[in-house]
Amino acid sequence: MLKGLKCISIILLTVFLSSCEDYFEYSPYAANVKSSYKDTYEKNMNYLITGDSLQEEIKFAVIADSHYNYHELNEAIININSKKDIDFVIVNGDIADHGYLKEYELFHENMRKIVQPYITVIGNHDYKSNGDQVYKQMFGEPNKSFSFANNLFILFDDIFWESNKTPDFEWLEQELLNSGQYKNVFVICHIPPYGEQFTNECEEKYKQLMIQYDVDLSIHGHIHRYEYGDYYNDGMKYLAVESIMDKEYCIITVNEDDNYVESIKY
Repeated sequence: MLKGLKCISIILLTVFLSSCEDYFEYSPYAANVKSSYKDTYEKNMNYLITGDSLQEEIKFAVIADSHYNYHELNEAIININSKKDIDFVIVNGDIADHGYLKEYELFHENMRKIVQPYITVIGNHDYKSNGDQVYKQMFGEPNKSFSFANNLFILFDDIFWESNKTPDFEWLEQELLNSGQYKNVFVICHIPPYGEQFTNECEEKYKQLMIQYDVDLSIHGHIHRYEYGDYYNDGMKYLAVESIMDKEYCIITVNEDDNYVESIKY
């Protein structure tokens, strides 16, 4: 009888420990990123730099707001992979929904299938839980910039509420100070300046920087609809990319004459 009770106790203890393991692995505050997922930005940049040249025309795709929609994300990857002339992909925020480590891991696993190098921008959902800690381990600091074919790309963290801070507009202006040496300048951030998180003062600051430094295009996600044009009637063009939940993304073609935005539905 005692032997039987001992066996039952061992079984129950094993089940309990297994459930604890699951709990700790999927805790909302887990941030123990595996080494194979770390430094993804650097790995992609090394790949992108290898293909960099002074080519006259480049094309890059922008996807946004995948959240937990991994089926739609995978379909977007298949569609992008089918286009052989895309140089790289920008993922413009909300790659997670609750900021969970598991969401980041699932996103990362799906993005392993993409042929082109990809670069991420942090979104407001990516900050939730301990998501910003996970993001930094996987993709580096949210504020960064790179150049490709003599075009400047500035990736700007413009999250207010979930980050509990004001975006670093001084950093953004510092990046723009020497932007005149490039053929084109693109600023990419998740929330458009007319979004709900921007104060009137910050909205005006962002608009002023875009005009002052002759930015060619300001690229966003967040609002889950496609918008493209001169939003403020000041000559500055803004692009908001549809969420891939609705099976849509954008391709931007950059050449000597102009920049062309194409909305792709798949």
